[in-house]
Amino acid sequence: MKKIAIYLYMFAVKITGSLARIFPVQQKVVFLVSFEENPTAIIRQMELAKVKPKTVVFYDPRVNVTNMSLDFIQLKPKNLAQFIPLMFHINTAKVIVTDNYFVELAGLKVRSGVSCIQIWHANGALKKFGWEDKAAQKRTDTDKKRFLEVYKRFTNVLVGSDAMAAIFKKSFLMSESQILKLGIPRTDYFFNEQKLKENYEWTYSKLNLMDKKIILYAPTFRDNELQSTKLHLNITELKAALSNDYQLILKLHPSISQDLEKIEDDFVVYADKEMPIETILPTVDILITDYSSIPFEFALLHKPIIFFTYDLNEYDKARGLSDGFLETIPGPHAFTTTGLIELIKQETFDIERIRSFAAEWNKYSDGFSSERFVLFLKEQLEKQDS
Repeated sequence: MKKIAIYLYMFAVKITGSLARIFPVQQKVVFLVSFEENPTAIIRQMELAKVKPKTVVFYDPRVNVTNMSLDFIQLKPKNLAQFIPLMFHINTAKVIVTDNYFVELAGLKVRSGVSCIQIWHANGALKKFGWEDKAAQKRTDTDKKRFLEVYKRFTNVLVGSDAMAAIFKKSFLMSESQILKLGIPRTDYFFNEQKLKENYEWTYSKLNLMDKKIILYAPTFRDNELQSTKLHLNITELKAALSNDYQLILKLHPSISQDLEKIEDDFVVYADKEMPIETILPTVDILITDYSSIPFEFALLHKPIIFFTYDLNEYDKARGLSDGFLETIPGPHAFTTTGLIELIKQETFDIERIRSFAAEWNKYSDGFSSERFVLFLKEQLEKQDS
């Protein structure tokens, strides 16, 4: 049944795409986005730079376009009534900007003068994705053909480092000429001392944080846990060992569909899934994560990171971790809560290693990435058909 549904949807994608291309290309930008940080930074810069084409945002209201003078059309996902408008806009846009894999791009024919720019939703990767994802390679030939069709639509991919450029070449089968070394727009925030200070104060008030050191636990999602949240961290053990000096913030991946059963406790603070993690980071003294991309941004604050890799071998087997994962990560790792506690109490973190990690993975990100990207976007909008 699922295969039939996919077949019918893809048939609809290709038919509507073909019909939409009867109409000429318009001076229009379409954002296909699944995370808010990069597109929001870009849209704000478009407003500041007065680059104001018709702009279509396919996403939910977390990308806040209020109080902006751009000509916006906002389409919400999972709304069948908006499928035809979406396909029309994708196939008549001068520029498409996407931060993930959108199957609707398989129905796109990149016409002369049109750009489809992959900005991705992270500026580094500790796990494999795209064509490198082990789970993707286990899919059917039909599925893999569909993946390749989407990858072929990307005319460019945005990167913040040479290391990430090398990963994209393998993950999306791209060439060096397609790499945009302009930096990652979402990282501009980490160079804005005033904004960091404002979010520090706002988060302390919003989450009622105490005058203690703050630990943030922000794990990535597991495919088998999207419908049933399970916390592998032993909160009781952590509290007994650390509550005198520390407070713990839990921030689950936004893809997880069900919240944990929350415990009323002055040691644990639950950050809402909709609360941007960048807002929280200025308050954090120690980050605990696993295979998430957040260390690539957090490292710009030059603070300790611990990797909780309780399922290291299983995750690597199922999804695939980056080559040399343990040598790449800029901090110690632990397999158990007890191990985490020992690392926190030792307080022997190599900050210089974190600085080097931040410099390597943010080579082209310097606080002006949004400006450079919007300039490139403007050039694409003005480009004549070849």
